[in-house]
Amino acid sequence: MPFSVPVALPQAWLFEALALLFFALVLVAARRRQREAGGSRDSRSRWGIIIQGLSFPVTALGPVYARLRWLDPAAIGGYAAVLLLMGGALALFARSSAALGKNWSIVARTREDHELVRTGPYARVRHPIYLAILLVLLAMAVAIGHWLQLVVALPLFFMGTRMRTDAEERLLEQSFGETFRDYRSSTPSIIPKIGRVA
Repeated sequence: MPFSVPVALPQAWLFEALALLFFALVLVAARRRQREAGGSRDSRSRWGIIIQGLSFPVTALGPVYARLRWLDPAAIGGYAAVLLLMGGALALFARSSAALGKNWSIVARTREDHELVRTGPYARVRHPIYLAILLVLLAMAVAIGHWLQLVVALPLFFMGTRMRTDAEERLLEQSFGETFRDYRSSTPSIIPKIGRVA
């Protein structure tokens, strides 16, 4: 059963504006991508995309109670949380997609000239773009006051993400062998370790 906590309407507006900016960054990254023959592709990752994507409508399910005054302390805290989460998501996606360059793709695939990127955000986590998407999901829950829906949405998100990362990592292991296995054993998948990078 959907459950909502009261929010101020500008929380939702702020999220919507920043989510459009996030979507624009995805389109820019997609336009930069070069088509090529050869390489390998794993279309099973599409199922992961679908399941991961379902976490967003599940989070959105139910009414939004825009009952807080715009300058209520709880509303100001909500604005700050949305800005922090979405700012992190935007910065992480922009840096990650730039680091990947021509390797970036929506569906799991490797190119004939694929490179194993281990710099920038990839020095901290193997899949920083999925961390960015997780931050967007959390920002959405804050913006519209749908915390309880995360009980269902987060397992869906992580199930879909696992399907995508497994597909990507199979391809990377085929291409890079021991080099990728060393990277996988030393670098967390999505949630970075607190502290220094080894």
